[in-house]
Amino acid sequence: MINIPQKKVELFCGTGGVGKTTVATARALALAEEGRKVLLITIDPAKRLKQILNLPDTDDGVINTITLDLFGQDKNKSFDAMLMSPGATLKRIAVEKGLEAEFESTIIKTLSRPYGGMNEIMSIIEVQYQIKKNLYDTIILDTPPGKHFIDFLESSEKIKNFFDKSFLEIFEYLGKSIHGGSSKSQGIFTKIISTGVNKLLSYLEDVTGAEFVREFIDAVLALYRSRDSFLHALEFQEELKNETFSNWFLVTSVEQQKINEAQGLKDQAGHFIHDDLFLVINKCLTPYLNAWEPAGNAPLSKLKSGMVTREAKLSEFASKNFTNVLKFHEINSPSPLEHVKGLALQFKA
Repeated sequence: MINIPQKKVELFCGTGGVGKTTVATARALALAEEGRKVLLITIDPAKRLKQILNLPDTDDGVINTITLDLFGQDKNKSFDAMLMSPGATLKRIAVEKGLEAEFESTIIKTLSRPYGGMNEIMSIIEVQYQIKKNLYDTIILDTPPGKHFIDFLESSEKIKNFFDKSFLEIFEYLGKSIHGGSSKSQGIFTKIISTGVNKLLSYLEDVTGAEFVREFIDAVLALYRSRDSFLHALEFQEELKNETFSNWFLVTSVEQQKINEAQGLKDQAGHFIHDDLFLVINKCLTPYLNAWEPAGNAPLSKLKSGMVTREAKLSEFASKNFTNVLKFHEINSPSPLEHVKGLALQFKA
């Protein structure tokens, strides 16, 4: 059996097309079979999880309970799954802070769409929120592919930069307070000159119109008034660096290009990922190749030899560069559920 230590969070990352979401779902199924209480969150905007579990679009941002009878197993066991929705997370924050009206801004709604620019930041906030609820033994994150995964990890810097003092000066200039009501500042004209706020707003008005500038400032102010929810999310990113808190699974496949991409992703995320990282080589064909005997057919024999050699070289590369390597063989089934079920068995093999 694969020895994977029990930790609060498990992250599945990788480039596109390696089966990351399917492997993450299989991990959730395997843990649920053991009786663990599991939440699987997909942060990938492509939402492959929706297709695998046949979840409707209307369930974005909602926790769905997936009973294991969906996989032909014990109906008394289950795991929870959520399709990450930046809009749903923002709506929850708005209700908590009493800012529902302010969060109806067109600008905030646009930013909170899946590709609107806040997906990674809102994902961090949602994950931290679920951890604080302490309802689950393990939370599994199906992270965005490639560059978006790095954006997810580095979103703490975006949060810090957003809540810097520049916006406070704009609010002060406009006579607004981040606590509600108006703000009265002494020496305000000196501040205008020194920061260039007046020049900035005038330029924006020329380009977009005064109404857009007003709506933009109100939208930023609303986000600023909910800043505690954003800043608390920074705790999660610091926790990720703790080896006792998280397991990391870097998913790749037997293609040479994919495993090189995995190495690059590991290097870019080196300040977060720890040494006990698991490299998951998905779609291995070795079990099938070993059983395949194309006797008397020279072209097929050559094909088999080349494929065996390729997988052997990749295995050697993986063992030299990664401490923990998991090999999952290809599942020959057109059914996504059977695919997940087959991979879950390999987690327990």
